[in-house]
Amino acid sequence: MLLANRLEIPDGTAALLFDMDGVVLDTLSLDLELAAKLLRPIVSHDFVLSHEVIRANFPYEIPEFWRRTALAVGHQVTEEEVLRLTHELESSRESQPAPIHEGIVEILKEARAAGLRIGLVSNNPRQQIEAMIEMCGLGGAFDLLVGNDVEGLKKKPAPDPYREAARQFGVDPGQCVAVEDSILGAQSASEAGCYTVGVATGAADFRTLSDSENVAVCHTSFSETRVTLGNEGITKKSLSTPNEFVSHMIEHIAWRTGCSVDVLYTSDNWNALGLMLGGAVRCLPRKRSAASALGMIDDGSCEVTVRSVATEPSAGRGRFSISSSQQVDLEWFLSVRCEQMSDGQPLLAMLDGMALGAELDIEVKVASFEDPHHTWEAVFRGVGIAIDKLGRTVEDSIGKPVEAPEAQGEQPLSLESPSPETRTVEQGWQMLQSSVTQGALQRDTAESIVRVRASMAGGSTGVDWETEVDDSIRVDGLRELLTEFALGAGLRLDVLFRATRLNSSHVVAEDIGMVLGRAVRQIALERMENIGINGAGSSIRDVEYLQSRPIHVGVSMEGRKFWKYVPLVQDYQDFRKSFLIGSTLPGGVFSEDLDDFVDGFAGGMHSSVIVHFSEPVTAEDGWPLVFRGLGEAVREVLMVNESRRRLIAGVKATLA
Repeated sequence: MLLANRLEIPDGTAALLFDMDGVVLDTLSLDLELAAKLLRPIVSHDFVLSHEVIRANFPYEIPEFWRRTALAVGHQVTEEEVLRLTHELESSRESQPAPIHEGIVEILKEARAAGLRIGLVSNNPRQQIEAMIEMCGLGGAFDLLVGNDVEGLKKKPAPDPYREAARQFGVDPGQCVAVEDSILGAQSASEAGCYTVGVATGAADFRTLSDSENVAVCHTSFSETRVTLGNEGITKKSLSTPNEFVSHMIEHIAWRTGCSVDVLYTSDNWNALGLMLGGAVRCLPRKRSAASALGMIDDGSCEVTVRSVATEPSAGRGRFSISSSQQVDLEWFLSVRCEQMSDGQPLLAMLDGMALGAELDIEVKVASFEDPHHTWEAVFRGVGIAIDKLGRTVEDSIGKPVEAPEAQGEQPLSLESPSPETRTVEQGWQMLQSSVTQGALQRDTAESIVRVRASMAGGSTGVDWETEVDDSIRVDGLRELLTEFALGAGLRLDVLFRATRLNSSHVVAEDIGMVLGRAVRQIALERMENIGINGAGSSIRDVEYLQSRPIHVGVSMEGRKFWKYVPLVQDYQDFRKSFLIGSTLPGGVFSEDLDDFVDGFAGGMHSSVIVHFSEPVTAEDGWPLVFRGLGEAVREVLMVNESRRRLIAGVKATLA
């Protein structure tokens, strides 16, 4: 049951039992003001009384509060001073109303409407409780008051006060929800058998309460919660949860679905947060019932499939499942700390709730794991991409090439005739052409001269190829692989390579890869600025592709070079020996030189490249699929996405 969209309580709850100081009333702020005022006449030196000191001593009875608080500012109080300070504080409290904490009035109103009994259980004398709640306007709001002066009852942290409240209501303590702000109060309620909710508006901070074994659920406050995905633009975002990394994961979902996001969530019930997020996702348009995606960031990657269950009642309302490749110890990954979280359980709970709320089956396979926060980001990024694909047809996902006006009647590139548009962009690099449909660059080094033009020429694909290398160097097979790339990317390529000093096949592959990557990057930058693009993509078009192709490639353009191969079911050393190193392909190309090509491409494009192998493949069969998949990923990177105009792949919207 959710009360006032602020406090969730278990079904079957019969009574709500509130602590007063720090929960119902903001006596912490009041006590800070009064304590400083009352101590000043008896402390002989200047002092500053901090909020933290008041919070630490807040749970104690008033005499002990004064002993500890005075000691914190360097004063040893006498018992006579303790008695006088106690009297003065009680008198001040009775004459000066404390503010009511946000949300309390609304919760009380809905609890009353729901037929719940409502009690106040405080470590203050009953007479003082009555005076304080009457003064702040809550007289009559509670059916029962239990103070610390009930004869025969031990005070908090003993369980007696909460057991007494349950007894007077005639209910079992297990049917009571107790709301406490202190560790001592939570101990009292929990040991009495109550379902205990912590709220960090008084004596203890959120982390302390949340980590306590006596607290079932903890809130930062009782502000009204909300989770909204809108259409105000992806840079319009407000995210407030008790955990910044959780907020960041929601940000990934919003960014990938092209939504503005507004989240205010106050508790550590992460499953309930996921349920709310899933409800917002359920309202997004869907054009197909299933979609797959590759999620990646640097060294973390995963594969995701989402399936709508809204049209299949027998299948349930949605579920989340997670598995891993042979490269990942899943149990360890889920147990290791991540940013502000001690383990991955909060994120699992949120994904589980999200699947239920969105009415989706969400399947995640964790492919690679080095840094936990990268892999978790990859998971949420992949889920967001897959959800976004539900709103687009497969044809929409492939994207249509943009007609290139300047592509009509293009002149072939030549090493001898530079274009009049040529300009030096940095040492060794010359920009030959740059537009939303073309990128052409030349790179001069001590070893070679390389020119590459990539053109989105109205759907025409293929490779014009010219190399000048020693007869002992065999690289013609690279042309066939570039043809696969061009076909996947929807590009026309012109490639020129001249060895000037050192003839080496790996130099040919790496330098061509680097200049091609830079040419694609130039198109991407022009399109980012002028029309908007995805900025990240993969070769996974749909579920069928994911299941039928043995190789899946992802590219993410975020201003840093990274590339990695991930065999999902094969030992990595076996993969290196059978695929990455030591094989010769048709045309005389060495497999290790193709690794250098991918290295160069990632560096030239300033991007991350991940290649997943769902089953073992030979180098001869696999490398053409790698190049085709790389091209298909680039096609999705360059696909028009107007919501990201002047923005790039990452949620920070920078290339750094």
